[in-house]
Amino acid sequence: MTTALLADDEPPLLQELEQLLAQAWPELIIAGRAHNGSEARRMLDALRPDIAFLDIRMPGIDGLSLAGLAPAGTRIVFVTAHPEHALDAFDHGAVDYLRKPLTPARLAATVQRLQAQTSATPRLRFLQAWTGNTMKLLEVEQLASLRSELRHTRAISQRGEQLLLRMSLSELMAALDPEAFWQIHRGSVVNARAIERIERRDDGELWVVLRGQLQALPVSRAHRSRFRGM
Repeated sequence: MTTALLADDEPPLLQELEQLLAQAWPELIIAGRAHNGSEARRMLDALRPDIAFLDIRMPGIDGLSLAGLAPAGTRIVFVTAHPEHALDAFDHGAVDYLRKPLTPARLAATVQRLQAQTSATPRLRFLQAWTGNTMKLLEVEQLASLRSELRHTRAISQRGEQLLLRMSLSELMAALDPEAFWQIHRGSVVNARAIERIERRDDGELWVVLRGQLQALPVSRAHRSRFRGM
């Protein structure tokens, strides 16, 4: 089953989106409906939906900021009346960008794209990148962390090897196992198998210490729920 969160501060538009989705994707489960950014953030953390349809301009937290706080594995579709945000949307790893007013045909195309991604089960085993005239490979299972660098991602192995990948962190996460790769910060993902320990500092902040890594990584407040009870 595929679940979705819908977020829009205009109730009629929220209802319209839900009705169009019911026609285009009857099997999709609407797990939650948020009417502002703050409510959407709480639902993202609690429900961890497969897909989030986010209005960009909402009170509380805007949709672009929410995309950076979404759980690993949640695919983002922006729904907005403001075309000037299109480039920012794709920089935030959006699967698609829908213009209001919505049309059934355009939404159907988005649904097809999402369904194709949902049915694509193979996961990456290796990462590769060119360094000068040499192609380097890293085995995914040997990764320690992934860190966002603008539109690129730096992959760091447990042995300290590094690759700079020409894809965003959200694009890469869509091809990795969300059960093994945990987002701990807007720009940081760690391999759960590489975690040596979690430290709580004097100021109450959480830090992740990875095997073979000298630098601990901070856990943002948006992702602390991952370590609740641990």
